[in-house]
Amino acid sequence: MGPNHLPGVFLAALLVAGFSDPALADRQIIKIEIDNVERSAVVFSPSNPGASKLPLVFVFHGRGDDSGKFARAVKLHKDWKNAVVVYPRGLTIDTRPPMRGWQGRTGQYDDRDLKFTDLLLQRITTMFPVDPQKTYVAGFSNGGHFTFLLLKERPDRFVAYAVIGALQPDFQSDAAPKPFILLFGREEGPQFQEQWVNTVKAMARHSQASGEESDYEDCCTLLYPKPGGAAMVYGLYNAGHIWPYRGNESLMRFFTQATLDIQTAGSGKK
Repeated sequence: MGPNHLPGVFLAALLVAGFSDPALADRQIIKIEIDNVERSAVVFSPSNPGASKLPLVFVFHGRGDDSGKFARAVKLHKDWKNAVVVYPRGLTIDTRPPMRGWQGRTGQYDDRDLKFTDLLLQRITTMFPVDPQKTYVAGFSNGGHFTFLLLKERPDRFVAYAVIGALQPDFQSDAAPKPFILLFGREEGPQFQEQWVNTVKAMARHSQASGEESDYEDCCTLLYPKPGGAAMVYGLYNAGHIWPYRGNESLMRFFTQATLDIQTAGSGKK
């Protein structure tokens, strides 16, 4: 997992995300027992959060990775210093050789990862003054597949969803659409081209895209929704199967804008 260039980086992200200059984040490990199995997550929180409620971001690692190593590579907690950033740790999945990862469909592994996410969310909200309207989730690779599942099965748990380095061309769900961003490496390989196109189409249908679109920060495409739908952004970055360079700014900008749009819609403003 290494850096590469993401065209059209989000230069205004620091301002939009509302950065002040808080102290370095505090790190701790949260442990939860579910069905007699201990689960854990690495959690970073602002040392001096102030009086405002905090953004909360869950970030799910890819297959074969680990929460601590993934946190050191992604560093979202360093870029989003005024947020509580949670890196959950997966369990062994059915691969050869066995590797750590996440469930990809409802009912798999007795829904252990959906249960884990539910309980971890509950625990975090009792530990930190987080804002429900600023609660987001992102997943990379196998963690991205789990994020697709969260969009289906837990559409009310998070305000916006981000998938990086994962495709799901057959995505279908009756769940309400939520703001969604999909980023994929341009150098992943030609065998993924058709899956990429079909995933964008599937997610556009789920988001209830109106057919109107615009360029988004010089790197992506924004699909405007029909009434009752949700905004969707998709784009390719110049890398292979890695977290995109300055991709954190992409997520911060999109997540923050999603909350602003929801708050504006709730106030009746246009």
